[in-house]
Amino acid sequence: MSLIHIPSTSIEWVGLESPAPAAISSGAGATAGIDIVYINTGHTVDIRVASADTILIHKGSSGTKAGNVTLVW
Repeated sequence: MSLIHIPSTSIEWVGLESPAPAAISSGAGATAGIDIVYINTGHTVDIRVASADTILIHKGSSGTKAGNVTLVW
């Protein structure tokens, strides 16, 4: 996933959704809760917009999930 941050305005993105099924994900927004990309095969863990300047890792199911998110800049 490639993210573009436009300070105090929005976050834009384009990239590949996780398998099952794999699909291109793209969009832009500043509203909390907008899904950017699912990062597990069960589509229960996703990266979301938290604000125009922040992203959030969200786990939508019960139970423990473990993994890594790497940011490169």
